[in-house]
Amino acid sequence: MKIVYLHGKKSNPNSNKRKLLENMGHTVYAPFLDKDSWEQSVNAAREVINQHKPDVIVASSRGAAVAMATNTPIPLVLIAPAWGKYCPWSTCRANTVILHSKTDTVIPFNESVKLARSAGAKIIEIGQSHRMNSEEVYETLSEIIENKAKA
Repeated sequence: MKIVYLHGKKSNPNSNKRKLLENMGHTVYAPFLDKDSWEQSVNAAREVINQHKPDVIVASSRGAAVAMATNTPIPLVLIAPAWGKYCPWSTCRANTVILHSKTDTVIPFNESVKLARSAGAKIIEIGQSHRMNSEEVYETLSEIIENKAKA
């Protein structure tokens, strides 16, 4: 499966989540998203999406907001999306799955609840922090992607 991975503000294209996706056997494209330039980030995401035409986009925190701003019809898996901070005007589609921890101290869980309700997206409460780097999260992410591949 072809995946575009969009990293968070304090991460990079070679993050553990990207490596996890590659270790699962997927082809992963992950552009650099400049934390100081919203325009560069959205343009870089659009470019890689248009060039590689992925089956799914996995995006974390600010990267999830970037994914939403691209307004792509490609299914999204958003991890602790920071949409309220970066693109409160945007939304996602019903084919979106949101993973978020109730104990996230960076992005309030309720923002994801609001997003899921407004878009008809699925939300999964999981994880212990904003980093979302536990085995439980990785296993759930793997299952979601495998289900998207079968759809």
